[in-house]
Amino acid sequence: MKKIIALAAFLCVVSMSFGQNKWQQKKIDYFVEAAAKEFKLDKKQTTKLSKVRTTYFLEYMEIVKKAKSGAITQEEKKSQINAHNQKFNTNLKAITGTDNVQPFLVRMRNELKNVK
Repeated sequence: MKKIIALAAFLCVVSMSFGQNKWQQKKIDYFVEAAAKEFKLDKKQTTKLSKVRTTYFLEYMEIVKKAKSGAITQEEKKSQINAHNQKFNTNLKAITGTDNVQPFLVRMRNELKNVK
């Protein structure tokens, strides 16, 4: 029984990560590739960043869905997104080994708008 539950949970996680549309996956890949070049990340760091960025996106979309459905207020949405962004920034700093990621994030914010 435990194996069936574990398998169901695993399939749920996999389907969520592959359930993203191609456009969002392109943005995630673009971000990860740019970070790998910018911070000279090795393959292990790049893989970890890819997982962190995918998780970041999925959790961000959950917050947006909650706000659209009325489960949380706009103020709660803003607060949750700020906390979520801080968590991602902390993870990015840990993976890259640098505290100065803000210029990169600003550049990515602008570049990701043009990814098609």
